[in-house]
Amino acid sequence: MSTLGAMVLLAGALVGLPLTWNAAKPVGDPTRRYSPMWLPAMVVAELAPLVLLIHVAVLSLGVAMGGADLAVGRFGRAVLVASALLLVWAIVRGWIGVWRLRRRVVGGVPRGRGRALLTGVPITTPDGVDEHHRVDRPGARPVDVIRASSVRSERPERLFVYVHGGGWTGGEPQRQARDLYHALALDGWVVASVRYPFTPKVSVEHQIETIRDAVRWARAEFLGGPATASTVVIGGGSAGGHLAAMAALTATDEAEQVDACVGIYGVYDMANRNRMRAHWHKIRDEVMLETVDDAGDRYRAVSPLDRIHDESPPMLLVHGTHDTLVPIGEGQQFADALRAAGRSVELVPVYGAQHAFDAVSSITSRTAAAVIRDWLRSTVLVGSYASEDRSGS
Repeated sequence: MSTLGAMVLLAGALVGLPLTWNAAKPVGDPTRRYSPMWLPAMVVAELAPLVLLIHVAVLSLGVAMGGADLAVGRFGRAVLVASALLLVWAIVRGWIGVWRLRRRVVGGVPRGRGRALLTGVPITTPDGVDEHHRVDRPGARPVDVIRASSVRSERPERLFVYVHGGGWTGGEPQRQARDLYHALALDGWVVASVRYPFTPKVSVEHQIETIRDAVRWARAEFLGGPATASTVVIGGGSAGGHLAAMAALTATDEAEQVDACVGIYGVYDMANRNRMRAHWHKIRDEVMLETVDDAGDRYRAVSPLDRIHDESPPMLLVHGTHDTLVPIGEGQQFADALRAAGRSVELVPVYGAQHAFDAVSSITSRTAAAVIRDWLRSTVLVGSYASEDRSGS
């Protein structure tokens, strides 16, 4: 029994420490080399209390089985304790990040519900919100519609078009931002989360046109057309943040124009000319299908960084400080360019957060959703387009 207990302690240590170290202090320079370890880092960081409980359970089981009587078991116990301490730091870091975000919140922060309180998923729909997935759209891909139950039969005045992430080659509206959907719906917004065709079957230019067409359709469907006195905002995460920003910056007429854009850990420079992130072969091989050297003008044409103009809408950029897939420098660079052009922008760093932190429901995800909700209240609905950047970094 002691041998088995020692093996439990050692196995827990060998699995736990690399994962918690990766989450607490990501290994490697994210501007130099791409690593898929951002995904387990996000899961462990956002679900640190659950992972800590698992550590305690493994530690208790191994010790109860007599594993600490053997040297290898004592080694495993020591490593597990160190791993648990790293998790405690991840939890404290998350609280610090939430405290910094909370200073920006005027209203309340949505509460966690059901199993998601511990496991992060599934993120259940709160009372007072209706969700309709895969709503048919003539001649185009379906959309998911999230809105308050109380305004189902009324003509709404606020529309939020959301563009999901997935690296331009995949993804699905329900894999991220559900806390944001619900926070906005309860605040009177109709959220239309759109689907779009993926590269390399279509070009990224076609994707951008598809998103602009979705704005046009959603405006007509829910608001009655561009002539109505309504508010339309577009937003997205990761690759969706790129597509949303491009749609906002390249609108061709009134029906496609938006009042603001929200980018969440987005990509804003496809050419990555200032090495704000590692060079991704994916962008070259699956999205653009040609190199920057061969098609520099095309890369710039699909980069929000190069499409800023005198009528660019106000922008809110939300980005995790510990994002190792798209480091926060990408958002900072875009914010600096917008500010230099005299456009309204606010960069909100989410301390400790990894890429795609809103894929699970955590206090970080829910507080970030409240920040976005309140920014829309104060900046878009009130119309105070202050250009001051209160990054707080």
